[in-house]
Amino acid sequence: MSFDQLKREVADLDSGQQAELIAYTLQLRHAGDADYRREVTERLNDTDKSHWLTPDEFERRLGKA
Repeated sequence: MSFDQLKREVADLDSGQQAELIAYTLQLRHAGDADYRREVTERLNDTDKSHWLTPDEFERRLGKA
């Protein structure tokens, strides 16, 4: 399959499938990056609620609100 064919196939996916594919490709991109894995682990294990975002703040930072 060519890259152009792959792009057409991705364009035909529904938004949920596209989101799943994005998550998967990001996982692949960072799979061998120990620093990235360490940072993500530290963030996931952060229990200081002052570092957490509300859902509204999260969307605002994404530019959706």
